[in-house]
Amino acid sequence: MRHYWLDRITHLEVGARATGVKAIALAEDEFEAHFPGNPVLPGIYLLEGLAQTAGVLLNQTTGGKRVALMASVDRARFVAFARPGDRVELQIELESLDNELARVRGAASVGGRPIASARLTFRLVDPASFIPAAFRPFWEQAMNTWLGQYPESGDG
Repeated sequence: MRHYWLDRITHLEVGARATGVKAIALAEDEFEAHFPGNPVLPGIYLLEGLAQTAGVLLNQTTGGKRVALMASVDRARFVAFARPGDRVELQIELESLDNELARVRGAASVGGRPIASARLTFRLVDPASFIPAAFRPFWEQAMNTWLGQYPESGDG
């Protein structure tokens, strides 16, 4: 099972902010138990979507030289639900950044209606020290997919 809680980055301002989206589908495994007859996306997946959006922003801001590992979650608030059929907008704003740490403020909304917010802190590490060489192509593929960057197919 893969846990991608970001489908696409829709706006990226390197060094400042990013916006991503996640389309919530009834087919998500999490809805089998949460809750039958009343499907509600668990808040932890909203936080993960915010973290993945922040990870793309931080990776691009550092020129691909750092990978963001979530270190803490502060001030997390959940004020409404995300349900199947919703398109969740994930907004990240960079608050601070140095070579080892970054802090962002994140907010999730559906149709302009706030559903969650949090402040996230990340430890920044060298990709080679964290991602085994055999898995690096998969990580790069995920990053490129989130950014909408695909190889040329030649049938255009």
